[in-house]
Amino acid sequence: MTKTGLRVAFALLGLGMASAPTFALTASCQAELDKNGAERLAVIQRINNFAKKRPTAKAACGTFNELVATEAKMLKWMEGNKDWCQLPDAFVEDFRKGTSNAVKARNQTCAAAKREAEGGGGGAAPRGPRPGSGIPLPKGAL
Repeated sequence: MTKTGLRVAFALLGLGMASAPTFALTASCQAELDKNGAERLAVIQRINNFAKKRPTAKAACGTFNELVATEAKMLKWMEGNKDWCQLPDAFVEDFRKGTSNAVKARNQTCAAAKREAEGGGGGAAPRGPRPGSGIPLPKGAL
């Protein structure tokens, strides 16, 4: 995963649950919001661990796909229960904006995984001739 992808992943951490709602919810609404939030947080914690143990681009892509799916599920619940649970419009809108950041990070990470799978590696082009590339070595005494 690229440094840009990691920066985006870390930026995601500041969104959503870090600004947990300060409004009163019914017990059932709070329980459902907590359940969805815990699932999302578990995925975000796995993304945070990328700094300690760098995954392959394919594995990172899978984790970001999971984050996007978890956030989509949570957003769908928020939108469907906004009136019943009296969720403020601003709270739902902030979460929606945060999910777009996860989608961008996922797209970047999965594009890198695709390049890696195709043999592009996503990194810089190699410098100079590679061993066995047909460049003759100097002959004689060195």
